[in-house]
Amino acid sequence: MNNNSRLNTDEIMCLQMAGLPTSEIIKIDLTRFEELYETNPIYEEYIGKANTILDRLEALAISAITVHDDNFPKRLLTIGNDCPAIIYCLGNTALLRKKKAVAIIGARACDKEGYSMAYKLAMKYAHEGNVIVSGLALGCDTAAHRGAVDVKGDTIAVVATGLNLTHPKENIQLQKDILANNGLLISEQPYGTKANPTRLIARNRLQAALSDSVILAQCPEHSGSIHTMRFARKYDKTCFAATYTHRTDINSGNYYLIESSLAMPVCL
Repeated sequence: MNNNSRLNTDEIMCLQMAGLPTSEIIKIDLTRFEELYETNPIYEEYIGKANTILDRLEALAISAITVHDDNFPKRLLTIGNDCPAIIYCLGNTALLRKKKAVAIIGARACDKEGYSMAYKLAMKYAHEGNVIVSGLALGCDTAAHRGAVDVKGDTIAVVATGLNLTHPKENIQLQKDILANNGLLISEQPYGTKANPTRLIARNRLQAALSDSVILAQCPEHSGSIHTMRFARKYDKTCFAATYTHRTDINSGNYYLIESSLAMPVCL
């Protein structure tokens, strides 16, 4: 698709509002969009809504990058039908083009060892020049972002809300610190969208997609972090799980992955 036939952001948002999946949106050029616009009167309303949202985003310094844009992350394009049509960004979008990125994830209800593991892993990999990717959740995610920020390293927080919101609210200060450290917040969710379980799982796939490898700091066998590790394997990412001196219920997910040959062990 040449530049003259690519869609503008409001047109892609319009197609999303009409319920089209990314796999179809990617294929639609300007000629096809104009045909759809002429035959679907509701599209005019959608375009108006899209431009209202874009004005609000601009006022908040939030940028929208679409699959038709040259600067859309290549790592996301490689995940095929799982790729979002639009990502919303607040902060340093240059981090999306960095060569090395590691996701550090884990349970919200981690113990002190798990928090320390995520923090120290983030410090180590950030110091080595990796962008640290995590999900801004409490527990291991918080520790990973903090570890990166504390060594003045790069970090991307992938969230499950519109970027005018913060979830969880306890991490408002962490979000401010990430941005003050030249970091990045990213979401596929439109302005005003609140988090829910489905969006949190969808967020997990983006954490995996934006990284070269994924490290599980700590989680039990039944945890949302296991979803992220599944996405990592689906996208052919290198998978690691941290090991501990003692096996417990809270780190049982790590040992499940290691013993099932689904992740390689890593320790500090």
